[in-house]
Amino acid sequence: MATSGAGFSFKLPAQIKNAIGGSRVTVSKANSDPLPSWILFNAETMSFVAGAVPDGALPIQVVLTTGGKQVRISISERKEQ
Repeated sequence: MATSGAGFSFKLPAQIKNAIGGSRVTVSKANSDPLPSWILFNAETMSFVAGAVPDGALPIQVVLTTGGKQVRISISERKEQ
């Protein structure tokens, strides 16, 4: 979960790391487009980082691919209460 207008960073949970296995991971949007410029994936640390999330940019569906395996994740906005 993230908040629009704010940045975030998070490492992939162990179960996702285990599911994708391999060391060479590519990441794209679910429609196969590259990630937008405001979000980066660090393959070394297996983490996502965003400086400032543009309004309306979330949720975003991303696909991690390695060795023929794919895992789809959704990064969504935290609703303030």
